[in-house]
Amino acid sequence: MHVAEFLNRTNRRNRNTQIEGKVQRRLGEYAKDLEERRRQLAEQLHSEERQLDEELAELMQARLEAAQNQRIEWIQLQLMRSEQEEQQLLQLKQQQREIENSEEHRESETKQILLETKQAQLYQIEERKELRRRAAYVDSLWQQYTKY
Repeated sequence: MHVAEFLNRTNRRNRNTQIEGKVQRRLGEYAKDLEERRRQLAEQLHSEERQLDEELAELMQARLEAAQNQRIEWIQLQLMRSEQEEQQLLQLKQQQREIENSEEHRESETKQILLETKQAQLYQIEERKELRRRAAYVDSLWQQYTKY
């Protein structure tokens, strides 16, 4: 029985060794497969991250371009408004010059100047009359005072 027991033990050890070898080999294969999957997932994540970064960069570039276009449009609009205001001012000045150079306007201005001059003269006459009246009043008061 020693021999049979020896053979049984040897067979069990061989089987256990074979099983352990297969298990180790399978575990190695699983580890390799798992590592390959990890590598593929990491590569996929990096690829998706690069793609998202590119999309984000494109989006930011589009926003920058849109903002720049808006600024350009605003500046052009302001320039147009400024030019329109300048044209209106020039037209207004031209009309004013035409009016000032017209004979009717000159006559109207001359009449206005004459009227203002006459009013000023009338005011001066009234002031002189008032001064004379006050002087006469002061003289009369003086004479009444010197009488007593």
